[in-house]
Amino acid sequence: MKLTRTFLLGLKEVPNSFYYALRIEFLFHSNKLEGSTFNRDALNQLADKNIVSGIHTLDDVIETRNSLDVFDFIIETLDEPLSLQLIREYHQLLKDGTSDDKKGFSGRFKKIPNMLSGLDEIKLAEPHEVEPLLLGLIELYNNKKVTSINLDVLSYFHSNFEKIHPFQDGNGRIGRFLLLKQCLENNIDLIAIDEKYNKEYRDALYESQLNENYNKLIEIFKKCQNYIKSKEDIIFSSNEALKNA
Repeated sequence: MKLTRTFLLGLKEVPNSFYYALRIEFLFHSNKLEGSTFNRDALNQLADKNIVSGIHTLDDVIETRNSLDVFDFIIETLDEPLSLQLIREYHQLLKDGTSDDKKGFSGRFKKIPNMLSGLDEIKLAEPHEVEPLLLGLIELYNNKKVTSINLDVLSYFHSNFEKIHPFQDGNGRIGRFLLLKQCLENNIDLIAIDEKYNKEYRDALYESQLNENYNKLIEIFKKCQNYIKSKEDIIFSSNEALKNA
């Protein structure tokens, strides 16, 4: 079934619906990939009651709380054309109040060259290259959207977005948020990168960036799609709850 913006925003009004199950699953795995110390229970407590349990850095708490808002904003802006401004808005919301925000990095493309630790062979975009490269990638994606979007297109976009690495920090999370938006807008089975595929995902990502071979990345996407598809019974029960509401 197609998860439209209207449908998802309707589910948001239904307590314990698929909307909230999806939000927790997506954010738990995406944040975990970046070293977040929030487990599912702690994330649920933060989302439902605004209570922080456990020991976490202040930045982890703020960014995890912000990620809940970014997820909601992604849904609210579904079908809004992808643009530099929209991507900056996602990043501004994610980093608001963090130490990166205090340094002036939130919602702004990088001003200082960055690199991937231990991967010197992958050359990331220089600060002056970010806007033209990202504009080209967005234009290519938007043109493809007129015809058809599939996993080949999504793997190419995701790999190249991460290689551009447009922000000082938060590129992985923003890249996966964009992947969520793209799946929902194009009626593609959802992709939430499961933390158990962390190494495979990163290896496949680096392979695609080094050799322009996207096959392994597509395979990881398919594995993660199967995980979310196993939750389809929740979607249908939520649909009934929405009708009843």
